[in-house]
Amino acid sequence: SKLLSTSTAFLSKDAFLDITQNRIKPLLANSRLDRLTPMIPTASKYDIGSIAIAPITLDGEIVGSINQADLDKKRFEPGIDTTLLEQLALKVSLCLSNVTAHEQLKYMAFHDPLTGLLNRGVMEKILEREFQRSKRYHIDLTLIFLDLDDFKSINDTFGHDNGDLALCHTAACLNQHKRDSDIVARFAGDEFVVILPSTNSSQAKHYIDRVRKELSQSPLSANEQQFFVKLSYGVASAFEAEMESSAILLKEADKRLFEAKKRKKTLRE
Repeated sequence: SKLLSTSTAFLSKDAFLDITQNRIKPLLANSRLDRLTPMIPTASKYDIGSIAIAPITLDGEIVGSINQADLDKKRFEPGIDTTLLEQLALKVSLCLSNVTAHEQLKYMAFHDPLTGLLNRGVMEKILEREFQRSKRYHIDLTLIFLDLDDFKSINDTFGHDNGDLALCHTAACLNQHKRDSDIVARFAGDEFVVILPSTNSSQAKHYIDRVRKELSQSPLSANEQQFFVKLSYGVASAFEAEMESSAILLKEADKRLFEAKKRKKTLRE
């Protein structure tokens, strides 16, 4: 007998579980096949005599299935031994679990676990690449180094959970206003870095002003109180004098952030 060609069908989780009745063992059928129509790719124009649906699991949850159909009604007749089908589904499930675990580890190696932003190590590699590209092709490159004002006070007053919330809120605002080509990373603690290719200092300041405006209009709630996230920043561009490396560019933006915070402190005093 001849199996149908390989193809894929997509359906909602609820519909899938309704058809399979949330069962782990393979489902065999050679009658009332109309109820299994959603499992069959719409592009298929074949007559089906019987079908076998072997569920695939990930961390104990059904996430899909291997479906095999045949013109012969007896090929997947209910009641036949499904041991080989079960073994096949198990092997696919294990492979899927291994791939997922690998991707999760890869993601964790590149991203900050709290905010989901790129981490410092990845940011520094991207900055070096963009710096070399900027110098080679004479393209603007600007970097913003920023941190939250009075972050310790947020933690002390509202608790560390709300401090984490403030960091995630800031990360979301930075991402919301960036372009696809811009890079936002968490540097350390409450410090963030934004890499802006093909952007001059004036344009970078417009970007950070939009972020600050967004933060000023979106308070966070904690312990029946509201608080706003405020930030300070330093901006440095690749074509300024003595910007001879990406490390110097980063250091200069950090220095200007420190100066900005110092000016704020002086004004408060």
